[in-house]
Amino acid sequence: MNSMLASLIQSLAVGEATGAARRVRRAVINYAIAGVFLGIGVGFFLAAGFIYAARNFDPLYAALGFGGGFVLLAVIAVLVHRIVSGMQAKRRAQEERSAQMKSVAIAAGIAALPTLLRSRVGILGALGPVAAMMAYAIYKENTGQTDDQDE
Repeated sequence: MNSMLASLIQSLAVGEATGAARRVRRAVINYAIAGVFLGIGVGFFLAAGFIYAARNFDPLYAALGFGGGFVLLAVIAVLVHRIVSGMQAKRRAQEERSAQMKSVAIAAGIAALPTLLRSRVGILGALGPVAAMMAYAIYKENTGQTDDQDE
């Protein structure tokens, strides 16, 4: 009985995965066809713009203008990519630094806990820093601050 149920569940899972793969493959093919037609359409628009510019200006100047325009677009695309990737790298480095500081703080707290518990103050001494952290978290939540705004 259990093997029949397991076989049924497995066939449903495999059938669902096959159906999902078929849908993804169909979507990729449709988007690829649409992309090809879009590229052809943009090519005809560029050709029409060039023909218009060549009739109204000297064909050499039209070609130089179109070439310069595309080189300028390429330079802008590279600059935007560099700026965005630099911002993402800074954000990742800050998130990593923040995670490291949290782990260091947790490790220091755990290392200091036995000493605090053995002291005269005992458990109340250990709860003081925890209460302070909770009060700070409540304060940040009520004022709408985030970790990014603190710095």
